[in-house]
Amino acid sequence: MTAPTSRTDKGTRGFELDLHVTFTRPLPEAQARAALLALPGFTVDLYRPHPNPTGQRPTQTPEEAPGVPSARLTGPLTDPDAIRAGLAALLGGDARYVEVGLRGFLRSAQGQTEWMPWRRNVVLPRADVARVTFEESIRYVLE
Repeated sequence: MTAPTSRTDKGTRGFELDLHVTFTRPLPEAQARAALLALPGFTVDLYRPHPNPTGQRPTQTPEEAPGVPSARLTGPLTDPDAIRAGLAALLGGDARYVEVGLRGFLRSAQGQTEWMPWRRNVVLPRADVARVTFEESIRYVLE
């Protein structure tokens, strides 16, 4: 396995942990971030519906807009047991399902990241977090 790299390294290739969390219901941003604290040390991207998807005048203020339905976390795999514990905490709380795996990437000299496709998907019951082995290019879906 390649040594963990920083997101700012340019012109490199390697593997990083790639996690997608879908919440049971859209959460307010603060609550979504608090739920994701079970997995510290990762870059967090919160996904939310576009406030104005049709280009027409918005019907909701930002405070009325729906919350965060899902999030993506990326970063180096440092402690597999701690990650498994964080996954179990998420799945025992606000997460409907989690996709997790050690994913290959190629980062260009300009800093743009290209993610490699998954070679295989493994679907597990949400209680089987211990079976996640973090093999390169295998995505585990815990639902």
